[in-house]
Amino acid sequence: MEIYQLQQRNFSGIPSVNSGSSNQNSEGKSMKKMLLSAASLLAIVQVTAAYACSCLPRTPQQYFESAQSVFAGRAIDIIQRNPDSEVRVIFEVSRIWKGQKRPQIVVMTSNSSASCGYSFQKTEQYLVYASRQKSQLETGLCSGTKPLSMAQQDLAVLGEGETPRPGR
Repeated sequence: MEIYQLQQRNFSGIPSVNSGSSNQNSEGKSMKKMLLSAASLLAIVQVTAAYACSCLPRTPQQYFESAQSVFAGRAIDIIQRNPDSEVRVIFEVSRIWKGQKRPQIVVMTSNSSASCGYSFQKTEQYLVYASRQKSQLETGLCSGTKPLSMAQQDLAVLGEGETPRPGR
């Protein structure tokens, strides 16, 4: 007569039963393999979720056509009221290709690159492609916005642009 032992619960919560030490050993190895596989899958899923923003490559002309405002300017102030809020960036505008011709323009972006938010640096110059959302201008990683120093191809397509009107 064999002696059965209650070894452990499987993933469904049903007790599993073993009847010998050789079975215990092979089931232990199987369990380790299954847990390792599950941990690997979980790690892959978490990495994928961390990089949720993905953009289709577009031409400068396509970025221009889809934007309501296109300008070059220096980020003079970056404001984030709390860690969960959007980031408000105030630009001192040097050239404008599309939109209102103001010397300063405020643009909003998400606070996270995983949500396609653009990480602006104060005092740096940018070429900004922005769209109007909820009565404010917004931009992000997929809009075409980039440091002005990396925008040679865009500037060749956009041309000279206009100077902003003072006092507006």
